[in-house]
Amino acid sequence: MSLLRTIKNISQTSNLDIFNMEKISHGKRYSLFLMGVFILTLGVALTIKANLGVGSWDAINVALNRIYGLSVGTFGIIIAVIITIISGILRRGKFNFYTLITAVLLGLFTDFWLYVIERIIMGNSLSIRLSCFILGIILLSFGIALYIRLELAPNSLDDFMVALSEKFNISICISKLIVDILGLIIGLFLNGPIGLGTLVITGILGPLIGFFDKRLKWLYQ
Repeated sequence: MSLLRTIKNISQTSNLDIFNMEKISHGKRYSLFLMGVFILTLGVALTIKANLGVGSWDAINVALNRIYGLSVGTFGIIIAVIITIISGILRRGKFNFYTLITAVLLGLFTDFWLYVIERIIMGNSLSIRLSCFILGIILLSFGIALYIRLELAPNSLDDFMVALSEKFNISICISKLIVDILGLIIGLFLNGPIGLGTLVITGILGPLIGFFDKRLKWLYQ
């Protein structure tokens, strides 16, 4: 999910309307936020089910699940805590614990969807896996686009990316690249599900988020 701030920056520099969040009621903002997280975690769960390769940091959670037995979502929360602490150290003690709100929601919803999918989607044929993968990417992109503009609790990886940028005076794009490569290295070391799907997700997720973002403007008016 570390694409969020990058996509937001792209949208702000591409002549898209930037909506005044003060015009949206708190109830609507929180509802859209929860809906977005609920949908994007379904997308994550479907890509995991497809077993064609997942996002680098999702691969870490899946690998740890296979090694130690705790749920994918639980490891997602644990990693988020670690990342939040590192970000706070980079900021000399300024910890953004609001990131853990999003981390807990992402972890809980991911585990929920993995539980549901394992009991609904039977079989492991290539056609089923491809269908899960394609649908997963679409839902993941849609879910991120749904709450990207709400400016509520950020993702811990997004916050880490910004902390790196601030600490070492590098661009967001460079810090994002560092975070992605770090996740890829750890995922490969742990023998996580890194594959062709990982490259596809990395390449297509950003454009898809931008596509849905343009078509969801009306929700924020």
